[in-house]
Amino acid sequence: MLSKLKSKYKNSKIFKLIDKAENKIFQKKLTNHDFTLLTPNCMGGLIYHRLGEKFNSPTINISMPTHDFMAFINDLDYYLSNDIYETDNAGYPYPIGVIYGDSEHDDVRVNFVHYKTFEQGKEKWNKRKTRVNKDNLYIIICDLDDIYEADYDKAGFINDEDISLFEQAECNNKIMLTRDKNRKQSYAHYIEPMYNKPYPLTYMNRDILGLNGFEKHFDFVSFLNKR
Repeated sequence: MLSKLKSKYKNSKIFKLIDKAENKIFQKKLTNHDFTLLTPNCMGGLIYHRLGEKFNSPTINISMPTHDFMAFINDLDYYLSNDIYETDNAGYPYPIGVIYGDSEHDDVRVNFVHYKTFEQGKEKWNKRKTRVNKDNLYIIICDLDDIYEADYDKAGFINDEDISLFEQAECNNKIMLTRDKNRKQSYAHYIEPMYNKPYPLTYMNRDILGLNGFEKHFDFVSFLNKR
């Protein structure tokens, strides 16, 4: 019953008016445009939509395993210049693509989590990858093995190898949202877990006022304004 009420409210005119007003507030603060934001989950798409900016990133409405994403951001020229192919979805309820590597590059997996078919996902990926602006590039990651893990105790943390790869990635600004207070990196941003909810929802779930979890704990507009 409660879930039905929440769904009804989020489709109501009141909620849409609140959401529209919030969009304007965030958009007014934004001074940097034509940026590319890369994320291994849906956060990038949420931010682009909130700010009303053109989708200058292929990592929208998709997810990528952490290590694959690190390989991707460290050699964009290679992965953006190569084609993406459909592969077995292994029982997942969405199509999966792969960009094959070579002797110097790993294979990179792309989960088209918000697409019904691989062809739809590939079309959007290929269209948006041509818009990547490496001179105005930003990267956001979440300190999780799997953003979609329902149990925060099982979500895990990014390992040292992938942290090192993240540090090597060249961009205007980068950040790692984490629940680990012991992360000392300058780009680590602590967000306290909500222990009554699956931890990933701290980042992604919208509250009654329409704010995504990360929007309440992370000033993403200031992050994108930094050149």
